[in-house]
Amino acid sequence: MSNLVVKVEALLLHESFDTLCRTSVVYLTIEDNILPSYDKVKSKYISICGLKALKALNMDREIPLDHTQKEIEENFNILKSKLEYKSREIAMIRSLEESGKKVTQLSDSIAFFKSIISDTRKAIASAKKSIDLLENKCWHLKDIISAKDRKIITLVNQILSKMKYSDVIIELETYPSTYERKLWVKRHSESEHDLETRKNSTH
Repeated sequence: MSNLVVKVEALLLHESFDTLCRTSVVYLTIEDNILPSYDKVKSKYISICGLKALKALNMDREIPLDHTQKEIEENFNILKSKLEYKSREIAMIRSLEESGKKVTQLSDSIAFFKSIISDTRKAIASAKKSIDLLENKCWHLKDIISAKDRKIITLVNQILSKMKYSDVIIELETYPSTYERKLWVKRHSESEHDLETRKNSTH
């Protein structure tokens, strides 16, 4: 668009009056972006390029522009404003297209993150279920261990109870000292007493 404006400006500033008239005639006869017939263009050209218009070429530059030249400038300004508007419109359309692409990318990113969040929630729920199962298994194992501990304690108590009434140490034929002899006498006495007690408790 800017190149077209520059070319139009160069046409108005540097080309001959006849060229300007031809260009203006073509532009002025266009209606609804449709180029008219040759006869209509020719008729318009004759009306603009009459004797009065040709006479203006010999006038001093300081003389005010005639109506034809003013009309050309007005038409040029209108054309220039239309071109600038079209340029801004194209720039705006491109900007909207870029914004639309960014919005589409953002929507895709949001959808992607939503899917990740959904998958993460499912994974967390599955992990919670696994943790609950492991906790239940741990409690079950604790109950089993506790039951086994109780059985072991019961067995140990039974063993200790039996050992209390049995001679764990073999008595020697001769005692190495008086202390040893008295100790064994005491053990025999306690054993006999315990046996009598157990016999009485069974009757």
